[in-house]
Amino acid sequence: MIAPTSGMLLTMLDLQDSMNKKIDTDWLARRHAYLRAVLVEATEALEHYGWKWWKKQSPDMPQLRIELIDIWHFVLSEYLLRADGDKARAAQALSAEWASGSKLEFDGQRYDLNTLDIRQQLELLAALAAVRRLCMPLVARLFAAVELTPDALFREYVSKNVLNHFRQDRGYKTGEYKKMWDGAEDNVHMAELLNGITVAEERLPAVLYGALAGRYDALRTAEKLS
Repeated sequence: MIAPTSGMLLTMLDLQDSMNKKIDTDWLARRHAYLRAVLVEATEALEHYGWKWWKKQSPDMPQLRIELIDIWHFVLSEYLLRADGDKARAAQALSAEWASGSKLEFDGQRYDLNTLDIRQQLELLAALAAVRRLCMPLVARLFAAVELTPDALFREYVSKNVLNHFRQDRGYKTGEYKKMWDGAEDNVHMAELLNGITVAEERLPAVLYGALAGRYDALRTAEKLS
């Protein structure tokens, strides 16, 4: 399990810090319960993977990937909290802990992370988060299980984060902005644009934001002229 590069981690941490400030300018001091959010997202991910033995279920892997990207937002926030907002220190901790071991002791029981299936991994992630613990090797194994390579994790996280920024900037909170435009949800537009962009890691957020804004503004202009 290879960790994202330091450049990737610093870019993602910077984006997360910026998004958190947009929601709450004093977010570091308030120390929100980001691991509670991990708990909730982990149980939602379990629903998408399927756990009910009394009915036929098929894992929804695309939706599971989305839930894991959402979890990553909160993991980044938690590491930033632990580093008191120091992105370099948070990146260093993430990189060091990414594949730091496969054994874990919790609630009097020893776990070998290599023997757990996805359901068990999600259950353990939720249980740890409930008592404000986080195991980065466990998160890394979940990413690997859904084929979220470092590059895929970076691109999918950046696209989701940029979309969140775009929505807030265009008035999503006040109701001015609607996610559906030009016959599709904005996340569909984002996915199309992402597939066509190949730039250096550090440039991806700005290029992606500009492409999405350009498409949206062109549509708005065309609507006004029609």
